[in-house]
Amino acid sequence: MKYFKYKNLFTLIGGILILITSCTKDLTDVTVVYENNFNNGDPKGIVTAGWLSDFAFGVFPFNKITNYKNLKMLGVFNNTRIELDVPKLPEHTILKVEFDLYLHDSWRNDLWILNIDGHNRLLTGFSNDSNIPQSYPNWFNSGPTYPAGNQAQEIYLPGLCSLKDNKRGTSKYKIVHTMQHTTKTVKISMSDAGGNKNDTCARSWAIDNLKISALKN
Repeated sequence: MKYFKYKNLFTLIGGILILITSCTKDLTDVTVVYENNFNNGDPKGIVTAGWLSDFAFGVFPFNKITNYKNLKMLGVFNNTRIELDVPKLPEHTILKVEFDLYLHDSWRNDLWILNIDGHNRLLTGFSNDSNIPQSYPNWFNSGPTYPAGNQAQEIYLPGLCSLKDNKRGTSKYKIVHTMQHTTKTVKISMSDAGGNKNDTCARSWAIDNLKISALKN
């Protein structure tokens, strides 16, 4: 009788182990290849290019770190492009890019772009003006528009400069982009266009909590 009980117990344990193995063998292996919350003021390889004057576009000798509502973030930018090269990626099949995007002050469906390895992955327009609809989450001039602040995590945030006394002067979006990817390096850029050049008080953007992950099944 005891042998029978032990035999049943061992069979049960073996079944549980087989079940656990079958459930975990297809789990995705995730490797974070870049992460930055900018709290220490280090852009960690991000290069900023923009209008050095009204006629010259070039690489800035520094990267900006802005304090907004007791948070440090990379920015603020206006008619500017930021670029990041991440080398030596592990073997992977999927790339995931995620970050918080802050849009400060007078956005009126102005253009914003996420580009990965030379291909636009998001080319859209955002608006903070309740009277002007925005393209996001659709691409710019493609499909219907939506109310300003559509799909934002927060819209009732004070502006940074020109709308600093306006409770709807900044909107915050969580941008997550996942794509098939197998190469050993990745180049990511973000940029905007619209409004007057170098006028960050009128309209600007910043990012926070940038995280890039390589996934393998």
